[in-house]
Amino acid sequence: MPMLHHYCCEFHLEETVMKATCCSRPHIGINYESLVMVGVEVFPTSSSRAALNKERSLLTIDAKDIISELMANTYQSVITVTELVVIYVNKVELICRIYGVRTETNEQSRDVAMEDSHRGKVTIHTQFFACSDGSDITISGAERLPDTGCVSTQDVIHVTTSDGEWFPVKRVLLAPCLKLTKYVQSGKGKYKDVPVLPLEDRSIDAPSDDGCPHCKVDIDCCTFDRVLLFIIALLYPEERTFTLGIDEVNSLSNAADHLGLQALADFCAETASSFDARVRNDRFIRFTEIQQRNSGSEILIILDGMVFDITRWLDEHPGGAFIIPAQALNIDCTVFFEMYHVSRQSFLYLKQFYIGELHPEDKTSLRSSAEGVSASEAFLQLLRKYTADWRVEIDSTVTDVHHSF
Repeated sequence: MPMLHHYCCEFHLEETVMKATCCSRPHIGINYESLVMVGVEVFPTSSSRAALNKERSLLTIDAKDIISELMANTYQSVITVTELVVIYVNKVELICRIYGVRTETNEQSRDVAMEDSHRGKVTIHTQFFACSDGSDITISGAERLPDTGCVSTQDVIHVTTSDGEWFPVKRVLLAPCLKLTKYVQSGKGKYKDVPVLPLEDRSIDAPSDDGCPHCKVDIDCCTFDRVLLFIIALLYPEERTFTLGIDEVNSLSNAADHLGLQALADFCAETASSFDARVRNDRFIRFTEIQQRNSGSEILIILDGMVFDITRWLDEHPGGAFIIPAQALNIDCTVFFEMYHVSRQSFLYLKQFYIGELHPEDKTSLRSSAEGVSASEAFLQLLRKYTADWRVEIDSTVTDVHHSF
């Protein structure tokens, strides 16, 4: 995995390794575009620079060696503009700052999404362009990212997120955000004066002299990125689709309120209401009901007392459609879940299939998926911590019949 670092002005580096965020790795359920080209500026780390200064030597490295290491470190990863990747070439530690990318954007939505995308997945066909930042290093065969066309600065709004990231966004893309109207309409009518954002409130990566309006939103970069993808899908439904995970509802709903983006607020409310309608929150589910429904066309599983209806997802299960019906029905399958889902990424799916709680009387007599073996206490604590926010608490012992969607 590439190591990511804080990147500061004048190429001073805080030597603290950052944890990869959802911007730098694929998000469950998101199909990121493939990267066609990636441009990187290369400079030595502080320790490497000190060694070079001590030896009073200028480092020369072949661009092909840098590109080879970049591909090895980032293949099949989602990378973003301004991300830093640490590589080693000829035993020298180098920082590669991603300053631009080009993706396989469809022509119709290219105008609104802008040619200058900000993230995408590295594939075998991705072409890297490496150049020096001009300090202490010479790169033979250096090339900068080709200029594929420039968007008029008059069409761009520079957005700084709450965590200091910069997004240059076309005005038309932010038009549905009513609370950003003064930025979208700046220079026109009553918004003739371009709004001014103090330099200290702007991202350090945002330009300061191109005459475009700048605004700051109280939304983190990952959430704002998802908002932009929603708007593109809203404007171009024939080309783009947007899938909202139940775990994203709260953050995107808050973002919608902050931006005045009613379409996203409605979409979040609809997704949230589907959870309320699906989950039985006033009574327990009896084991006899689960057995009855599993004998028909439905697939219900029990995990630490929680009941999940995975009927609609069975064919998409990465382990195949047959392993769950063969091993996990009408038993407590918590042990199997721990065995087969070490990465814990499957936790992200749980809320989407949760329908209620098993009756306490049935829990005590329920057979385990692996006789004599129980789920580890560490796993159970992690599972319960993840599900605590949405798992229902029931007082009633009255049962009712729930039907799959």
